[in-house]
Amino acid sequence: MGSLVAQFHRGVPLSSSAFIRQLREQPDLAREVDPSTGALPLHLACLNAAPHALIASLLSAFASAAATPAADGHLPLHGALSARCEDDTVDALLRAHPDAARAPLGQHTPLHLAAAHGASVSTVRRLLAAWPAAAAARDAEGNTPLHFAAASQADADVVRALLEACPAAARLRGHMKRLPLSLAFLFEAPPEAVKLLLEANPDALRDGCITADHQNHGKGGSEVGAGTPTGVGGRPQFNGHFSMKVEP
Repeated sequence: MGSLVAQFHRGVPLSSSAFIRQLREQPDLAREVDPSTGALPLHLACLNAAPHALIASLLSAFASAAATPAADGHLPLHGALSARCEDDTVDALLRAHPDAARAPLGQHTPLHLAAAHGASVSTVRRLLAAWPAAAAARDAEGNTPLHFAAASQADADVVRALLEACPAAARLRGHMKRLPLSLAFLFEAPPEAVKLLLEANPDALRDGCITADHQNHGKGGSEVGAGTPTGVGGRPQFNGHFSMKVEP
């Protein structure tokens, strides 16, 4: 079948057992570098949400790939979080390279990316276990991972985990100078998540933005906050969006 990178670009189905058979026979193929992006097959597999069996085979063939940045600086973990890979994939990448949990992509931590891209609570807790201080990390706008979760319609369990790790984040201002509760209103977070944010910061109801943001709920990506990028599937997201899909 030849080059794994070429197969990615040709759009060979990632669920194909042929990939795994080929890796067993020729493990050095896992070290191939895409000349256009500096990415290894592991980067490409993660960015395209490949099945965990394929990720595990790539790691078995070349574990150091988990610690190797592509030309733009991203690690396989960053791609896996952006593409919402399986929990087992995130766990395997962190076991292969634990320091990846602390590796920023630009001004955002892996936990920011997880919160922005709908990661499961298991993945969020795994990242927090690897680096608890990530819950308090802020980008140039002041956003913590909690701000991204609030604006990305994260499950209440994810919001709860982030609040447990950094309760103070509920009182910090981020995107558009908003509190997490305000962002939750704007981007239509689940009611249980809104309740958790309100309980964490009851004084937020006194904030001057709250009434307007409640009235403008659902407009976080249009009338309110112009220039906000749209995330996967048309859901409003901002600044934490990361994507490098390989097109066939």
